[in-house]
Amino acid sequence: MRGVFTLLLSVACAQAFAAGLPPCERAVRFSAAWFADPELDHSKSAADLGSVEPAPAGRDTQLGHVVVETQLAVVPQTACAGVTVRLEYVKPVLRVASDIPAGTCAYARVMNHEQTHVRIHREIAQQFRELHYPWPHQATAAAVLAYARQELDRLMQAQVRFDSPEEYARNLTVCNGELTRLVKPLGQPQAAQPAAKPN
Repeated sequence: MRGVFTLLLSVACAQAFAAGLPPCERAVRFSAAWFADPELDHSKSAADLGSVEPAPAGRDTQLGHVVVETQLAVVPQTACAGVTVRLEYVKPVLRVASDIPAGTCAYARVMNHEQTHVRIHREIAQQFRELHYPWPHQATAAAVLAYARQELDRLMQAQVRFDSPEEYARNLTVCNGELTRLVKPLGQPQAAQPAAKPN
């Protein structure tokens, strides 16, 4: 699971609190876009995925991940003196290693894991919408943006908690060990097969 963060600050935003408008009921609002269904990508091998993003702790091989650019912007509210912090998701992509054959139990398990990351992103977006800026009377655009980034980082820890050693241990025991058989050739050389005995 990987995210790329871009911070945007509207030029007009710095004047939003002092504009000749009535004060907003909430000087700082938070909004988040819908995390769209990601594009599926099966073009990269596990080795390629590992070079893009190292495998989480407790895992030797990267079999899939969700990549998205996350943008934060602070923009003026239009009807009153205040700002809105907007969270946007740009081009989410869900990758499953090409080494995992589609239609297998292992593929379904990797897809299920990555789709859970997508669901967590959507839960994070909902929690972001519910944020309340704690110092509305001392708000500046830069301070609001810094707070939003800090809170988004905190919420994103849910992704790290999901990628636990226990989760990966479970993955290796499902499908009658199919995932383990697929992972071993990717992460380490296969043992030589014993020669067949002549009859």
